[in-house]
Amino acid sequence: MNIVESIAVGLFMGFATITYVPTIAAQPKCKGNSEVMAACYTVHGRLQLGADTVRLWLWPVGTKRYLGVTGGPVLDDAVAPIYPQNIKFDSNTEAIFGDFEVCPFTPERKGAMRLVCIESASHLVVKHWPKSASQKHEN
Repeated sequence: MNIVESIAVGLFMGFATITYVPTIAAQPKCKGNSEVMAACYTVHGRLQLGADTVRLWLWPVGTKRYLGVTGGPVLDDAVAPIYPQNIKFDSNTEAIFGDFEVCPFTPERKGAMRLVCIESASHLVVKHWPKSASQKHEN
């Protein structure tokens, strides 16, 4: 192997080593987030996918309001909501009921959706969409 080939192999190996070093992104935190503006609290509620800018809605059972799950205090933060890994939606999930520890990014205001993150979720029950008539006959 001549000097040029040795350098080429060395550069390739060095490049391969650099490109395959995994990067570990820090999971965004909820409790302890500098944007949280009040104490965290627990609600028993129904979590569902929303149909507007805020993609996750949390309805505290027994109320007439929704909490918007986001990554910060502005609607642009709804793109990357903060919630624990034990919450999983699939194409058949209608809603998830449970106890959710939420931390507020915005104050409580009448007529406005309060923006929160979810620190933890427990006692989860997943409600699935009913099977359509065509799906029932396929099984």
